[in-house]
Amino acid sequence: MGADIIMRKEDRLYEAEFGEISNSQEERLKYILGKRVDNEKFNDMILLEAKRIQKIKFDKVSFTMWKIVRPSARPRVTRQQGFMRMYVPHAAENGDWFKEFAKENNLPYIETPCILNMKIYEKTPSSFSIRNKILAELGLLRPWKRTGDFDNYAKGIADAIQHGMLKDDCLVYESTQKLYYSIKPHAEIEIQYMKEFPDTTDRFKMVSKKIEDAI
Repeated sequence: MGADIIMRKEDRLYEAEFGEISNSQEERLKYILGKRVDNEKFNDMILLEAKRIQKIKFDKVSFTMWKIVRPSARPRVTRQQGFMRMYVPHAAENGDWFKEFAKENNLPYIETPCILNMKIYEKTPSSFSIRNKILAELGLLRPWKRTGDFDNYAKGIADAIQHGMLKDDCLVYESTQKLYYSIKPHAEIEIQYMKEFPDTTDRFKMVSKKIEDAI
């Protein structure tokens, strides 16, 4: 009952803030444009910038981590000298490992928006029959029964690659994650990253000025 009351309150707050905005993307664009919806010069400028962003090229890097990839543990609290501190168990060790791995494999340092694709191979259960081990290695039997949450595997990898490869995991705007079994646990990682920021400060200021001039 309590949860239902909270949800109804959240729904009311959502409706109060966003209720007048259409569910249709086309209508939302008109809502944003407001009085400028019929300003051809203004709209052409936006269209030009949209086409530029769509044409930004990507680089791609792929690598395999031959190690057991574990789901990220829940944050814990410790007390040091009277202060509370949050930490994630094994995060520091995983970060140190990846930093050396990135250096040894000459991985690029990524500072632009990117797409992170992951294939994580858990250790095949020893209880599997030979038949099931073969089916698992072929990717036909997958880890739908496991101890770690699905999203925590991605968090573990995203946290690790910030040590020596990715400037900040907030740069990841799209991600895929697939879980498999293998008798040799590992993770296959692919990162596609933009060759430039779509909205660098100088260009953003320049385009904004042109748009304002068009009003």
